[in-house]
Amino acid sequence: MSALLAGCGGGSETTEVIPDPINPIPPSSSSCETSDSGSNSDSCGTVLIGMTDADGDFLQYEVEVVSLSLERVNGARVDVLPSSNIVDFAQYVDVTELVTAATVPVGTYVRGEITLDYTEANIYIEKDGEAHLATVVDESGEAVGEVTLALTIDNRNQLVIAPGVPAMLTADFDLAASHTVNLEGDAPVAELYPVLVAEVNADEQKDFRMRGPLIEVDETEGDYRIALRPFQHKQGRLGGIDIVTDSETSWEIDGEAYVGATGLTALAELEAGTATLAMGVFNRSSREFTADSVLVGSSVPGADLDAVFGHVIARDGDRLTVRGANLVRVDGEVQFNQTMDVQLGEMTQVSKPRRQHEMLGLQDISVGQRIRLLGSWDAESALFDAREGHAHLLLTRLSATASAQTDSTLEAAALTFGGREVAMFDFAGTGASAEHDADPAAYEVDIAGLGLGTLGMGSPLQLRGYVAPFGSAPADFNALSITDFSDARARLLVGWAHGDEEETEAGEVGEVGEVSAIASLSATGLTLSADSTFGAKHHILRGSHRTDLLELDGLPAIEPADSMFFGRGIYTIAQRGSDSGDLVFFSDFESFATELDSRLMAGAMVKRLHARGHYDDAENRFGAVALSVVLREAVSVE
Repeated sequence: MSALLAGCGGGSETTEVIPDPINPIPPSSSSCETSDSGSNSDSCGTVLIGMTDADGDFLQYEVEVVSLSLERVNGARVDVLPSSNIVDFAQYVDVTELVTAATVPVGTYVRGEITLDYTEANIYIEKDGEAHLATVVDESGEAVGEVTLALTIDNRNQLVIAPGVPAMLTADFDLAASHTVNLEGDAPVAELYPVLVAEVNADEQKDFRMRGPLIEVDETEGDYRIALRPFQHKQGRLGGIDIVTDSETSWEIDGEAYVGATGLTALAELEAGTATLAMGVFNRSSREFTADSVLVGSSVPGADLDAVFGHVIARDGDRLTVRGANLVRVDGEVQFNQTMDVQLGEMTQVSKPRRQHEMLGLQDISVGQRIRLLGSWDAESALFDAREGHAHLLLTRLSATASAQTDSTLEAAALTFGGREVAMFDFAGTGASAEHDADPAAYEVDIAGLGLGTLGMGSPLQLRGYVAPFGSAPADFNALSITDFSDARARLLVGWAHGDEEETEAGEVGEVGEVSAIASLSATGLTLSADSTFGAKHHILRGSHRTDLLELDGLPAIEPADSMFFGRGIYTIAQRGSDSGDLVFFSDFESFATELDSRLMAGAMVKRLHARGHYDDAENRFGAVALSVVLREAVSVE
C-alpha cells in the first residue's frame, strides 16, 4: 500500500474511521489514537509502515502524497495519513524509511486507497550525463495531475492488526515498472502508471531509517523511545517506537563518537525532544528495531547544520565536487543540485557510521566515495562550507565487471558509483603518484579477508565498501562485500505498445499490431510472445549490466522463484480504469496467473512487465520473487 504515510502535523493523531452501515464496528474502535505512548486498548493495534523504492531512471522523484486509507474486511475504512506530504522517492533505493507507527482499530485489512498529486512534481532524469527536468504524462500524453489508486491484498497474506502485536507493511514505489521514459527531444518525457507494491511482514528488508525527537531512555532494557517524524519534517509525531541498541551500536552525539552502552548513557543525559536518526534492522519474530548506528543532536543532518548528500566526483586540495547533491537546510527545505562545491578544512571531522573505531582524516575522502557533509550553505557563493563541520563516509555501491583476481585483489572495469556513470568522475590525484591514479578500466579492489571463491571473468558484480584514501592508490577501493549478479538480483524490464505509436529505443516510431504480449500463462510461469513488438525496454539488468532480450537465442521463461531460497513472492497486477486505477497483490503465483488470465480474456493488454529475482543464463530462465504486470484499460469486444 504504498507511497504511504509520510505524515506531518503536530502532536498525536486520531485515525478517522468511516463506518460501514451494514457491518458496523464497535464505537470504541473509532477512538484509536496515534500517540507517543501507543495504545493499551483491546480494540486498537499498531501498524508500522515503511516506504522504499526499487531502482529507476530518476535522480529526483518528488511528488505529493495526498492521502492514504486502509479498509477492513467489513468495509470500515481508516484514514491513516494525517496530512499531505512532499516525498522524494528516488532517495529510498538503498533504505526503507519508517514513516508511521499508527494506532488503528483491530481487524483484517484487505484494501486501501492512495492519492498522489503530480501538479507541482519535481522529477529529474539523467541524460547524457546531465540532469533534466522531466515531464510526466499519462498514456494519452496529457500532463498528470492527481492519481488515485485502489489497492487490494490477496487473502493469503492480509494485514492483520491485533492488540499488542505490531504488523509491518512495507511499501515499494517501483519507479522502473511505473514509467516508460523517452529521452528523445529537448526534455525527457515519462509516461506514468504508478506501481506500488505492498508486502505484509516481508521476508527481506532493507536497512530502516528511523527519525524523530527523543522521548526517553531505558538503560536497563538497553533501548530508547522516539516520536516518529519521517523525512525532513520539523513538526509532527507519528507514533512512538522503541529502538533497541547493543554492544556494537555505533553512535555520534553532537560530533562525539561512542560505541555500545556508552552511547546510550550519553543519550540518557540529553533532554527529551533532542533530534535522533537511527539506521537499523527490523526483526520479524520479535517485531523490534535494532540500531546499527545512531546520530543525535547536531550530528543529525538538518538539525543544527545544513547537510549535503552525494558522490565525490573530483577533488582538488581541500575542495570537493559532489554530484547528485541533495541539500537539506536547517529550516527543513530540501533542494536537488546537479553538482555542488564543498570546502573542507583542518577542523572538518571525518568518520564512518558503524565504524567509529577508525581514526580518519581529510585524506580519507576520495573520488567515488558516497558522502554526507554537515556545515553551512552559502547560496550567494554557491559553496557548501564544511570547514568546521562533519564528513560522514557512507557505504558506497560500485557496479563493475571482473577481469582478474588474486587472493587479496580484484581487478575490475568500474561501471558506476551509486548508479552514476564512471565517465563523470575525475580520478586525478587518487594515486600515490600520477601513474597510479585510479583507472576505471582496471580498477583495483582490496578483497583481503572476504574469503571469496573464484569469480568468473566478465561476471557482473556489485561491491559495497569505501573508496581508498585520496593519494594512496592502489588499491582503489576497499570492499566489505561483493555480490555476483550472475547468480543473484536481476531485474527484467519489458514494455509493449498495442496499436499505438510508441517511441522505440532507436528513436523510431511505428504502428504496432494487436499481438498478445504473453504467449502462454499457467500456474507455473509465463512466456512472452516473440511475435509482439517491444517498446524501448526489453532488458535484463544485473547491477549496471544490461542484457538485451532481443540478442538472446530466445525469450526467457518467467517462473516464480523457488520459495525455499528466495522466501515468499509478491506478484502485482496494475490496471487503470476510466478515472482511477487499481493494484492487486498476490503472494502465490497461481492466484496471480488466474486473475491475470481473466483480465486478458476480458480484453486487457499488457503494457509493461517488471520482474525481480534470478536469471539463469544457461537455462534462459528468470525466477521471479517479485513480478509486476501493468495492463491497459480493457477494450470493448463486440
